Amino acid sequence: MHLPTKQSDSITDIAIKSRSLTDLFLSNLLPCGKPVEISVSNDIFEGAPTTRLFLITEGQIFYRVRGKLVAVLEEGDLLGLTRSLNLNEGAFSCIDTVKLLPYERDELIAHVNLDGKLQKNWVHYLVCSIAFFQHALAQEIRAEFQPQAGFVHFSKGEIIIQQGDAADKVYTLLDGSADAICDGVKVGDVNTNEIFGALAVFTRQPRIASVVATSDCTVLAVRKEEFIDLIDHQPQICLSLIEEMATKINQLNNQLLAKQ
Repeated sequence: MHLPTKQSDSITDIAIKSRSLTDLFLSNLLPCGKPVEISVSNDIFEGAPTTRLFLITEGQIFYRVRGKLVAVLEEGDLLGLTRSLNLNEGAFSCIDTVKLLPYERDELIAHVNLDGKLQKNWVHYLVCSIAFFQHALAQEIRAEFQPQAGFVHFSKGEIIIQQGDAADKVYTLLDGSADAICDGVKVGDVNTNEIFGALAVFTRQPRIASVVATSDCTVLAVRKEEFIDLIDHQPQICLSLIEEMATKINQLNNQLLAKQ
């Protein structure tokens, strides 16, 4: 079992431990029926008794709650316990073939109660399951971190970023236009919705160019510490930055070629 997004090492360790415990308390317990193979399904439990559990032996199953993908389950994961107790609001689905072994909840409970060691493994498994989702919730809350950002207005001709200054903020141009100027020479444009000022934050170097408003502008300013935290938990922002930097490099290359 793992999260659909990047997860911490602690969550990975909990998932591994959970699978190993599943192997232990299912040892010597026979499935309640023949292996099940499902190709594509929006609900793998459709038509199954309420007390039915499934152990994944091959493939991936996606667990969604109210339409949101919460977890991806794989070989060695046990499904259906919360459903058997009417605690499950989610749905288990698959888009490729999965193979499952069926178990009955009551038979499993009776099995683990026969032996003190199995009981201990069972309790440990339940604690791991709780811990997994506690850590997942904590990560999800942190991933929705919203930096304390400020809206700043600049008039035409005002300097938004000064070349040589320390990089303490990253900006997004919400409205208006601006020029990037290095040593008095225009080296690029800053367009609406573009993030700028990030390079100096990443390199920890002074600003290599100034940014001057060419019209009345509104920018969103985010402190560098909060921006780095945001990048860490929303890595898709990096892709946007890479694309913008690649465009800027291409523009500079064209300017150099035009002057030769």
